[in-house]
Amino acid sequence: MGIKKTHLLTLLGIALGVMALITVSSVMNGFREDIRQRIIGTLSEMRLSAVDNEPFADYATVVSALQQRGYRAAPVVRAELLLKHGAMTAPAVVFGIDPALQKEMSPILQAQNEYGSLQGIVAGSFDPESFNQRGIALGSGLASDLGIYVGDEIQVISPIFTEPGPFGLMPRVRVLQVKAIFAAGMPEYDQSFAYIPLSVAQDFNSYQDRVDYIEIRSDNPQQSIRHSRELNNQFPGFKIDDWSSFDASLYGAIRFEKFLMFVILLFMFIIASFNLTGSLLKLISQKKQELGLLKALGYEDHELRRLFLAQAMMLCTLGFILGALLSTVLLILQDRFGIVKLDQAIILPVQMQLSDFLVVGGVSYLLTWLSVLMPLNYLKKINAVELIRRNA
Repeated sequence: MGIKKTHLLTLLGIALGVMALITVSSVMNGFREDIRQRIIGTLSEMRLSAVDNEPFADYATVVSALQQRGYRAAPVVRAELLLKHGAMTAPAVVFGIDPALQKEMSPILQAQNEYGSLQGIVAGSFDPESFNQRGIALGSGLASDLGIYVGDEIQVISPIFTEPGPFGLMPRVRVLQVKAIFAAGMPEYDQSFAYIPLSVAQDFNSYQDRVDYIEIRSDNPQQSIRHSRELNNQFPGFKIDDWSSFDASLYGAIRFEKFLMFVILLFMFIIASFNLTGSLLKLISQKKQELGLLKALGYEDHELRRLFLAQAMMLCTLGFILGALLSTVLLILQDRFGIVKLDQAIILPVQMQLSDFLVVGGVSYLLTWLSVLMPLNYLKKINAVELIRRNA
């Protein structure tokens, strides 16, 4: 009975270890997917730029070529400018856009209820024709810092003095009207991002008819890495980056955190494997005479090792199945009903991936095999002749 209880504890330990590993991996996958959606919604899925990162002309031809391949594309000019409203001034990363093309690319320029509660227009509306007439769209945090509302006028100022004036060079200044305020779902983006017409941004950067890059979006953002490789081959004069490089530090932190959590929780599984090692050592010690008799009857060491290894693998298999089923049920409940919430509006994201189940399964069998090596080597020390003499 004691041995059965020990095996039961080993089985439960393996099941809990598997459940913890799969659950945490799925939660980290969910966070990664959530971050991916927010980055793509704000900074696009892919980005085409010149190999030397210099502004380039004839972007309309490239946009047309991308559209013919089934992609959505929009030219962008990026500028770092100052925004001034009354006595308040704030630096901003300003994107010059073609509003008609960009509206089809960016969820943050759509009504918020169309793409969920995290990204979209929170005040005003984004009408391409009206926006081209001295319009500007601001992130919600930036608008709050400047005390701006829809319809207010704001000064957009270049930090570089290039305009000739009566007292020397002066900065370029344009007065634009706030048409919309958006939420990007990322506080740092809401605090610093703004959109202005493409022609206005080109004027600030003295680009004439050039742009910095072209934003690209496909129908399947999960395959963006594959799409970017294909486009790199199709557009040899340019380079195409996918979304993971736009905020590389954040993306890298998410990946490292998943790896770190996996390693930490792996110790739970190692503890369960120690229990299996002790259980087999106890079993071999208690059954030493029976094992010696089997050796005397002609059983080889490798046959006895195979018997105990099969028992350990059976425990591992049952534990893995039980842990995988428990984690799957919990993750499905969380995905459908949002049981765990980070706050009143944000539900803990989860995403199950087959690769996580395969990795956890492989690690489970590897640790189980390592944990039985010492007990199986102990079988070699059993001397059948000596045991028969003692009991004679």
